This record gives sequence, C-alpha cells and structure tokens, in this order.
Amino acid sequence: KPLLGSTMALFGSGMSYGHSHGNANLPLVLAGGSDLGLKHGKHLDFNQGHFKGYQLDKPGEHYSLCSRPANPNAYMSNLLLMMAQRMGVETDKFGESNKVVEL
Repeated sequence: KPLLGSTMALFGSGMSYGHSHGNANLPLVLAGGSDLGLKHGKHLDFNQGHFKGYQLDKPGEHYSLCSRPANPNAYMSNLLLMMAQRMGVETDKFGESNKVVEL
C-alpha cells in the first residue's frame, strides 16, 4: 500500500490574513488518508451560504472576512477531531469542536 494512503497531511496557516493576524476562515488543504476512509477530489467551502461573497473591491472589506467567522459552526477543531479519530484516538471532543467533519 502507498504510504500516503495511511498518512494525513494538513497544510494551511493559523492566520487567514497576516496583516491583521486574523484567525477566522482559514484556508486549509488535507491530503492522503485514502486507507483511513477519506474521500478527496473536491473543494469544500464551509462558508457558503453564510456570507454575501468575497466583496474585496470595497476598501477594508477583507478585514471583516478574516477577523470573524462567516460560519460560526465551522471550527478547525472539527477537522482535527476527525483526523484524530481516523488515527484511532478514542475521543468525541477536540478543543472547541462541535461535530466531526464528514469527508
């Protein structure tokens, strides 16, 4: 079996916009884990339906997008909880998680 199938690699940043140190609406990429039940090949935007689009033509609009969550129920800890469970950790909670991300 390929090593990547039993490995998960999460790439991203703890800041969505470094200038203001915004930590909301983080761009993340998850790779691997096919042998752990992960299904890839899609883009998931957990903010869809929770905001009126990326209106970046307005001065300063990017600050509001990066400083508070567009979707208050989309926690990065939900993704980390799912990853821990797929690695065999028996837990129902990780940080502020409120559900397990379905991939």
